[in-house]
Amino acid sequence: MMVNRRDVLKVAVTGVLGLAVGGAGGYFSRQAEIESLKKEIEELSKQVSMPTVKLEPNLNIYNWTYYINRNIVDWWAKENNVQIVYDTFESIDELVAKLQTGTSGYDLAVVSDSPLQELANLGVLEPIDLKKIPNFKYIPDRFKNPYYDPGNKYSVIYSYGTTGLGWNSEEVSPEVTAWADVFEVDRHLGKYKGKITMHTDTIETFGAALIYLGRDPNSTKDEDLRDAVDLLKKQKPYLAGYASTEEYMEGLETRRFLISHAYNGDIAGIIYASDEREITITKQLEYISYTVPEEGALAWADNFVIPKGAKNIEAAHTFINFIIDPIVSAICTITVKYPFPSGRDYVPEEIRNDPVIFTPDELLDKLHWTRPFTPEERAKRAEYWLELMAA
Repeated sequence: MMVNRRDVLKVAVTGVLGLAVGGAGGYFSRQAEIESLKKEIEELSKQVSMPTVKLEPNLNIYNWTYYINRNIVDWWAKENNVQIVYDTFESIDELVAKLQTGTSGYDLAVVSDSPLQELANLGVLEPIDLKKIPNFKYIPDRFKNPYYDPGNKYSVIYSYGTTGLGWNSEEVSPEVTAWADVFEVDRHLGKYKGKITMHTDTIETFGAALIYLGRDPNSTKDEDLRDAVDLLKKQKPYLAGYASTEEYMEGLETRRFLISHAYNGDIAGIIYASDEREITITKQLEYISYTVPEEGALAWADNFVIPKGAKNIEAAHTFINFIIDPIVSAICTITVKYPFPSGRDYVPEEIRNDPVIFTPDELLDKLHWTRPFTPEERAKRAEYWLELMAA
């Protein structure tokens, strides 16, 4: 009997971790096949066995919203007798402001590529001990030794993706293909006035405007930022507003918004009607589409880091090791529809081959990656953003 990896994953979810699988129910239910997998499941269960090192009793985590299987977090906490405080944020600016103080109170945070480098330069990150993270061996080589953290001194990859445009294909015509669609009045911007949103994150929205203008999305030149703000001011009266993850996900689902500047995984989450507590593997809203604009877009990689002053170092390392386990990463991927790299081979084929979830390597290589900003550069961009918000 041939048993594929997605069958293994289903048993791992239901049998090893004992999670409710919601929409995946019935995905793998034949008792004979379950019996035939017992030996393999026993081996897989070792990957999520309890650590031998003594852990601290607490773990304070700071992560993006809608970005992990919360049942898994709860399960790990219960099995390890660790009390978890799990806080979320909605923008890179919010994250940096919290962590750059060096007194955030968090033991573990998820930080994007260039801000990670900024925080490391400020000396507000603790070094990662890869010897305490044996599952690091499962991370694909592409995500090891990244440009923003050579040697993985401070980080371990969490997830990655792109920021483009999510849109309603039943109501928007012609299809969305470019940033020009949301910046030019004679295109979608004018046609769908009051139904379009841009991102609340300054790096993302400045990046989109600068790419449309043919400039460096990482620019801090006054002339570039002035042109970007002027463009965004002209766009602003036609927008429904600037929307965070939860806002544009709800807005696209209810058709309050028809086009939103968005992260790829959020759009995949809408398509599959996903949440952090239930696994679904069937597309529910197939009329929601995602486009990486033809002019280019920002790509990003999010990473586990340990903030300066963390008090629960052993628990932080052990939790990182747990999440990057291939089975656990696969569960997180099929839950929130963001790609967790080490779990790619264990997700269902339709998830693995969905370009909205797993960005093709050839596309990823063509996109823009952000660079670290100095405190002065970040402050300059913040001033231009305040001007836009006041307009």
